[in-house]
Amino acid sequence: MAAMEPSPTRDLAHDQNSPKNIPFDLIYEILSRLPAKSIIRFLSVCKLWYSTIRSKDLADSFLIHSKTRPRLLFTFKHFDSRKRFIFSAPEHGTEENSSTARHDMTMSDLVYYIKSRPVNGLICCTRGSSIAVCNPTTRQILKLPDVTLKGRDMYARLGYDPVQDQYKVLCVMMHDGFDSRTKDNIEQEHFVFTLGWSLLTHHKKICKLGGTDYEEFYLMRLWIQEEEDESWNIMTCDVPTEWGDLFRDKGLSSTGEIHTGEVMLVSDTLESSKPFTVYYYDMIRESFRSATVEGIADSEFRRGIHGFGKRNRDMLCFPGHIENIMFF
Repeated sequence: MAAMEPSPTRDLAHDQNSPKNIPFDLIYEILSRLPAKSIIRFLSVCKLWYSTIRSKDLADSFLIHSKTRPRLLFTFKHFDSRKRFIFSAPEHGTEENSSTARHDMTMSDLVYYIKSRPVNGLICCTRGSSIAVCNPTTRQILKLPDVTLKGRDMYARLGYDPVQDQYKVLCVMMHDGFDSRTKDNIEQEHFVFTLGWSLLTHHKKICKLGGTDYEEFYLMRLWIQEEEDESWNIMTCDVPTEWGDLFRDKGLSSTGEIHTGEVMLVSDTLESSKPFTVYYYDMIRESFRSATVEGIADSEFRRGIHGFGKRNRDMLCFPGHIENIMFF
């Protein structure tokens, strides 16, 4: 793991490539409000700017502003080219019915699997005995040490520890299903990998959406657990007939809620040459709405050099994704 860059000094304000007479704190504030793409481009200005941009202080400040701009994360794989594509788009506001996706990153060589939602813009990826943490904003992949499976299944999840201000990957190896019933296959192993460079994030009391299920597609249940209460609360609502039919036909599922408090429902299929449709349900108002995301299967990206053809693709979509300029 690369060593952390030393924190820049306050001489930045007097550097010959910096604007004259601008206070150091103001420079940090200006940089933290810029788009991530622009900040990363400024790495090549000079050595001092390089160390400033890669510092933890700037990353912390940038993350605070980034949390006010939540995005949807889209990812699908293309087995023919052995690549995984990652897109993102702004989360839809209550009055918005469309947005345009941006191609953030292509993961080449190995087709990593993504099983859980991003954590502060970082994604946990697995493949066999291999675990990696990906940052689509900086287009970096940090590969963790391989584990020894011994015929077991591996489950890895990324989390953030606000007390120690660290990102950690919990890895559990165990025999699943029928194999777990035999005496010779009961051994389990647990590993916790700690990323050596961490960020400070706001920690506030919120509901943790536990899951969503449907009863004949016309009754939706949300399983919710409050931080102060270990018991599960269940919210139920009737689904209008036309929406229930859509759930059944499209096979919609939920991966969480967006910043408006609405539950997001998506299909797991990316249809060729069509905008991707996202559905939202407000359990308080008991209202449904839909919005489209253009620029993935319906764009020049599909028909251009990537050319992943006209076949439908398995799609994963997660809410609450943010940009993070943390460098590994």
